[in-house]
Amino acid sequence: MAEPPRDADPDDDMRRVEALEARVNAARKSAEKPDSNQVSQRQTNVAYRVLVDIIAGLLVGGFLGYWLDRWWGTAPYMLVTMIFLGFVGGANNAWRAIKAYAAEAEKDQQSGR
Repeated sequence: MAEPPRDADPDDDMRRVEALEARVNAARKSAEKPDSNQVSQRQTNVAYRVLVDIIAGLLVGGFLGYWLDRWWGTAPYMLVTMIFLGFVGGANNAWRAIKAYAAEAEKDQQSGR
């Protein structure tokens, strides 16, 4: 292996390091996605919560309606009623989650985040 010359120019080394840093910064900027195309983790969490709230309301209402129909012998009436009430309860929970997210997003926007 050949040894580098002992009288190497330190300014040349600095120029190469600065050029490398500029290339790294340019690569980082090109890798960043614009904010308008990003969906935040918080938005995804709220969407999943809305989905789970509505499905859980339907399932709980359906189970209770089925159980009450078998206990009271009222065939499909309690099942239909409880599924409807379960959907309304799930939609209410989903609406509250959406309102809380909207209020937090508005507060973040006003603070300049």
